[in-house]
Amino acid sequence: PLVARLGAPSERRAMSSSETPELILHRWPGRWNLPSLSPECIAVETYLRLAGLRFAAEDCRTHYASPSGALPALDQNLDVVGGAVPGDTNRDPTGALARHRIVEHLRRKVCDVDAHLGPDDRAQLAAYVSLVEHKLATATAWYQWIDKDRFAKHTRPAYGAAFPAPLSHVLPWMWRRTQLAGAASLDDDRVRDGLSVAYASLASKLASTGGPYLLGAKPTSVDALLFAHLAYHARAPCMDAARGIMRAFPALVEYVEHLERTTFPSTSDEEGRPGRGGSAPGALDSSSWREPPSANARGRRNWWGRRESGFGGDGEEKPLSAKERRFRRRSRWSVLVAIGAVATYLFAGDVMTIAMEGIEQGDEPSTNGDDDDDDDDGVEPNHDEDDDEGSEEVLEE
Repeated sequence: PLVARLGAPSERRAMSSSETPELILHRWPGRWNLPSLSPECIAVETYLRLAGLRFAAEDCRTHYASPSGALPALDQNLDVVGGAVPGDTNRDPTGALARHRIVEHLRRKVCDVDAHLGPDDRAQLAAYVSLVEHKLATATAWYQWIDKDRFAKHTRPAYGAAFPAPLSHVLPWMWRRTQLAGAASLDDDRVRDGLSVAYASLASKLASTGGPYLLGAKPTSVDALLFAHLAYHARAPCMDAARGIMRAFPALVEYVEHLERTTFPSTSDEEGRPGRGGSAPGALDSSSWREPPSANARGRRNWWGRRESGFGGDGEEKPLSAKERRFRRRSRWSVLVAIGAVATYLFAGDVMTIAMEGIEQGDEPSTNGDDDDDDDDGVEPNHDEDDDEGSEEVLEE
């Protein structure tokens, strides 16, 4: 059933050097019996499993913990894919751009699950990818982030569970603000109408091809994206409105259950299911890749931009890219500014302390203080009283 466990967070276990996967998927943690809180992370993991690739999953509490600064992210032998590229100014609040970059990287350099498609099928593939991205993904973002009541009840607690108060409230609301910019022209009725049209089109396609996948007997990249959003609609509590519409299309429910049974591992059954890819038997390792990692891939650089040894790096020093030089320069400036701010605070604090002590000492009374003040001012103490007595005598006369 749809409430069955889809995938648990990755379990840590000791691996030999031959077993260590060279693909590491960085994703949002799992929730609601889903592998991840993010449909885009689920889509990348589904692609890896459909391709039968061996990988490890690393849960990140926030996208700042990702090596690319975005989620999802894929680390292939220290070649990190998924983050913004130099000169790219597009915002990626949902992770859709990161997912697209990762899938394209996998198709070019690792395994292309669309390699068997002809020109006509590729045209259909592009059309259905566009349908999922503009209808299903829009509905997912609407009910997950934009709808205020559902966000406060489900999304905020899920994303904030890993943080103490008040960060558990502040951070999800900050992330929600990044989603609001693209939802100005949407409303609940338009989202529901778009879902109904998309569900009907997808169910009709499944009926015409006979399944079990959208374009026929073999999986394609659109199945990874479609399954991610349909599974999210079926299980996430914030997607209750989408579930109400989805029940009218049993073919979609069967589609989600089939991919779950054949692709994702499960320990809930008596026998257990190894699934595909990951640690399942027959998963492909790096020797089966169509193309090795990027030729210009460098080892990880530490915080100062210098190469770190290990991870099989060759240790050869190579010039920094423009982006790395900019990051290195800004990092050093940030340290200098922080040190200057701390020094200024300490110096200003000492100066204020000395000044306050001087003021307090100046207020203390002294034996000759009053006489000195009177002498300095040149004013006699009883001068005003004498003037008043003289004025009264003149009035009496």
